[in-house]
Amino acid sequence: MEKRLFNGKQLTFARKARGLTMKALAEQANISRQMISSYESGKTIPTGKNILKLAQVLDFPSSFFSREVEALTSDGMFFRSQSAATKRARDMQKMDLTFSNSIYNLLKKYVEFPVVNLPQLYVDDYKELTSEIIKDKATELREIWGIDNNSPIPNLIRIMEANGFIVTKSNMENPKIDAVSKWVLDRPFVIFTDNGESAVRRRFNAAHEIGHIILHSEIESIYNLNATELKKIEKQANEFASYFLLPDDAFLDSLVTINLEGFIQLKKYWLVSIGAMVMKTYNLGILNDNQYTYIQKKMSKNRWKKVEPLDNELNVEQPSVFLEVYKMLVESGLFNNISLNTKIGLPQDYLRNMIGDCILVKPKATDDVHLRLIK
Repeated sequence: MEKRLFNGKQLTFARKARGLTMKALAEQANISRQMISSYESGKTIPTGKNILKLAQVLDFPSSFFSREVEALTSDGMFFRSQSAATKRARDMQKMDLTFSNSIYNLLKKYVEFPVVNLPQLYVDDYKELTSEIIKDKATELREIWGIDNNSPIPNLIRIMEANGFIVTKSNMENPKIDAVSKWVLDRPFVIFTDNGESAVRRRFNAAHEIGHIILHSEIESIYNLNATELKKIEKQANEFASYFLLPDDAFLDSLVTINLEGFIQLKKYWLVSIGAMVMKTYNLGILNDNQYTYIQKKMSKNRWKKVEPLDNELNVEQPSVFLEVYKMLVESGLFNNISLNTKIGLPQDYLRNMIGDCILVKPKATDDVHLRLIK
């Protein structure tokens, strides 16, 4: 595609990525709001001086504004967030998805990514999903991915990447949003927000997003759902995550006591939060209402609702495929770091968060994710 001198859509992308309104950008760049609007709509092309101003305020390379990044819609996008999450935060997360897809579209020209390996997607009315169907899908996924149904999942994010998911970290920090997922054409994307989450919370978030990808592919937009319907699909994704991470029979076999000390030991084994395991135990009928209420009160008293034992000891799983591809392209001699960074065309903070430090270090050999240079 022919390069434009200035693409107003790119300015909109950069502005939303930084969480700025037109008014805020205008004030920081000392350019009128009307002119910003005119730039974004394509009615006016900014002077070179103003392009540099905008690039400096937004901390984007000036070349970004002459590119053409494919826009993603909100259709089929699922946010793992609290109700207090703002539209601004969701827009920033949407831009993270957009830029992640842009990186993928570039890298796939040179490297063959793992094939998407998932069970048949549930395409009927999600309102008809039963616990039995959800459990069967979780069990089927374990089987397809070669995970013993009697064992914990060792590194969920690594396994997701090996089975065709594109997993990256968001470029923003927000305590109200954990993750976002979306099918982009024929590949599932999941992005985690940096909010200081624990290792077990990230794993549950990952399993939750896998649930959305498999169970809710027919939902065109969450914005077409009312509060009750949104609550239902979130509950279904949570149920999938629980079945997937904690298969019923295996979990019951490991449950030797229902005191909190016992759940701490189980957390080391299953790598799932105490809170999620207590809920699982209750749903399986092992805890009655009084026992469940007592444990919840004790957890609150111990201040375990936000930080549990082992949260500061277990390592948080990190995405790695983009960085491995990056290293492969540099080591092959196709690019050096500077030329590849320029080709990607995103700011340094995006490169660090979505790819890695982008420093050439020989990657460790692994059998988990198979990548092949194709060009």
